[in-house]
Amino acid sequence: MENYPIINLLHRHGKILAAGLALCMPLGALLLFLTGASWAALPIGIVAGVVGYVLARSYVELIHIITETLMPR
Repeated sequence: MENYPIINLLHRHGKILAAGLALCMPLGALLLFLTGASWAALPIGIVAGVVGYVLARSYVELIHIITETLMPR
């Protein structure tokens, strides 16, 4: 997999990257709320974080399937 560095990175660290992406959205919503945005930013940020985590984890799982079945070792 040395020819595919991004796939290798996602295969090794995908779970951590998905969690980091999911945490960015609620933290961004909290920052918006603290700087004067509406309180509605908080639940929207939480929902966006959950949806983002599910989407990112499904992408990481697809990368795992591809690397384990289709790519040469």
